[in-house]
Amino acid sequence: MGLTKLLLPLAGATVLDRVLKAVRLAGVAEVLVVVAPDAEALATVASAAGARVLRLDADTPDMRATCEHGLTWLGEHYMPSPDDGWLLLPADHPTVEPTVIRAMIAHAQTDRSHSIFVPTFQGKRGHPTWLRWQHAQAIRALPLGLGLNAHIRAVANETLEIEWENDEILRDLDTPGDYAALLRDLNG
Repeated sequence: MGLTKLLLPLAGATVLDRVLKAVRLAGVAEVLVVVAPDAEALATVASAAGARVLRLDADTPDMRATCEHGLTWLGEHYMPSPDDGWLLLPADHPTVEPTVIRAMIAHAQTDRSHSIFVPTFQGKRGHPTWLRWQHAQAIRALPLGLGLNAHIRAVANETLEIEWENDEILRDLDTPGDYAALLRDLNG
């Protein structure tokens, strides 16, 4: 996008503030935000919102590498069991609602026949995705160049797609046009 999109103003807050607020309103107690080494402003916003911040030593080449750092940190600090879970939510999804987060968590708590839960809209997968910890090692073992979606597709029988009622689960901010459209939508 050419700028720090997570710090863009949005309805009296930043994009990151809105995402963190939705996660907190959904009842998630522990939130980890992984930031680049030079992302001081992002770290400040995340800390102010009550999130734990993991500052990377170096930039990562992709989202998967960033997630791997977060998974390593979670493993070292919480020592999760294979049945514990984690929620993957890219911070550039500012219209995420607490209801979809709660729905993913609720399905994970009641459905033991699946280990990955992802919302869909008209057949397209969105965010957030909830995964049992048992997948952490397999994600780390993926060949270079493959993202988390490759693992989720590889274990399709363990993945439950949950049809969601609106397309906001698909909305992210990748371009200035995405941001302009979001501002238009929010302003009526």
